[in-house]
Amino acid sequence: MTKTAAQKSTARVSLTDQAYEAIKHRIVTTALAPGAYINEFQLSEELGIGRTPVHQALHRLAQEALVDILPRKGVMVRPVSLDEVAQIIEVRLVTEPFCTSQAALRVTQSALEEPKRYLDTAAAELEGDGDVEKLMELDCRFHAWIGRIANNQVMADILKQLQDRSSRFWFLSLSEGDHSRRVQEEHMAILQAIAARDPQTAADAARRHIESFRNTMLRVI
Repeated sequence: MTKTAAQKSTARVSLTDQAYEAIKHRIVTTALAPGAYINEFQLSEELGIGRTPVHQALHRLAQEALVDILPRKGVMVRPVSLDEVAQIIEVRLVTEPFCTSQAALRVTQSALEEPKRYLDTAAAELEGDGDVEKLMELDCRFHAWIGRIANNQVMADILKQLQDRSSRFWFLSLSEGDHSRRVQEEHMAILQAIAARDPQTAADAARRHIESFRNTMLRVI
C-alpha cells in the first residue's frame, strides 16, 4: 500500500522528534560537549536516522539556544556561558517564585500525590547510586508539576523554555558535591509550603532554591 502524503509527513515528523530528543539528551548530559562541532553525517549514522530529520532537529535546537549554526563552519554545541547562566537565573528569580505562590493558592489535595512520588523516588535514588540523569529527570518533572498547578499556560510555557535552556547547567550542578541532597531538601521545603497553601513561604522557598543553584553554578563554571 502506498503511503499518503500525510502519512509520510507524520513519519518524517516522528523521526525528527526522535532525533531531537536523542541529540538534546547528548547535549544536556554533555556527551556532546559545550563548544564541540557536530558532524551531521556522523550523528545520522550513530542514531540510525536520516540526514533530513537530523538536520531539522538541529535547527529546532538552534531555536532553543542549545546549538549555534555558523555559516560556512557548521553546527556547534553552544558553549557554557556564565553570562547566559546569570541571565536565566535573573528571569527565574522573577517567574518561579510567583509561579510557586500561585501553585500554593490553587493546589488540590489529590494533586499533591504526584510531587510526593517524585521526591520519594529521588530520596531512594540518593540512598543508592545517585544517578545524575535520573535525578535531573525528577527535578524537571517536579518543576513542570508546579507550572501545571499554577494554572497559567503562558507562564508554564515560559518556564518550560527556561528549563530547556538551563538543562545542561542543571546537569553540571547536580554533579557537584552534595548539591543533589541540597536540591532534595529545597524541593521538600517548596512542596511543604505549597501543601500548606502558604503562597509567601512557597515563593520564598523557590527563591532560595534558585539562589542555591546560582551559588553552585558560580563554583562549577
